[in-house]
Amino acid sequence: MSRLLNMILTQPSVQYRRNPLFYFQYDGWFFAVLLGLFGALFVSESMPLVAWEPWHIWLLPAVIYLHILANVCIHNCCHGNFPRAINRLVGEVLGLFVITRYASWEIVHQRHHRYSDDPEKDPHFVSSTNFWRFLYNTMMINVERQLQNQYYDQFGDTPENHRREMWRAILSFGTMLPLVGCWYLVLGPEAFWYLFIPANAVGWIHVAHFNWATHNAHDPNGDYKPVNLDHGFYWLGNRIWFGLYMHGNHHKRTNVFNPGKMEQVMAKRAAKRAAAAEARQA
Repeated sequence: MSRLLNMILTQPSVQYRRNPLFYFQYDGWFFAVLLGLFGALFVSESMPLVAWEPWHIWLLPAVIYLHILANVCIHNCCHGNFPRAINRLVGEVLGLFVITRYASWEIVHQRHHRYSDDPEKDPHFVSSTNFWRFLYNTMMINVERQLQNQYYDQFGDTPENHRREMWRAILSFGTMLPLVGCWYLVLGPEAFWYLFIPANAVGWIHVAHFNWATHNAHDPNGDYKPVNLDHGFYWLGNRIWFGLYMHGNHHKRTNVFNPGKMEQVMAKRAAKRAAAAEARQA
């Protein structure tokens, strides 16, 4: 029981640093559970959760919004911005909705903050003012490469560890197959193809664009660094996704849920500390 509680309360990156077999145990567990669930759903021939109607296609904008909101919440989970009792649980559950696992999200993101804009070590450093080149070279290739490099940094750059990472990558990507299969059976073919897959595609392109734009990708001089964006579409995005594009603030204070309100939050925290100090002296 204590081991399960520790898993629920501890960030994956902490467990990862302690255990070289963390990913095999983590993804292996997910693969087994998801494959079992897929088999149970397939054999039972249960009805899809969504009884599809043609008008449901108009729900796509709302589903895309919720997908991006899920990624915003996972981002906050990576920094422990939910109550500790539910932080890991929220990240794991929402990770299933965006077709990933929380551990990969959190471990890669912690590396990003540690080596922000380092072209050798940042998982999604900006290398070009061309977004589509960034999407392919960085988000589709370099993120996996840096996940492997994280392991080599932690446990040694050896031929044995290169072989281990090869099998880890196969297991990690393979775990997505029963996960996607479960969503297909749960939602039904129409909701899966017309809502779920388009929302995931747009949502993950948005994740890439967010990382690209908020590291000053538009700068013609290549001065890539975390910046605050609050104009045009970015202004709207900050209001509907909890200050998402105020990324300069986020890199200064990762423990603020809405970096668009960083100054107000820090002022309230300072006032609480001052009040507590006065109470202790009284």
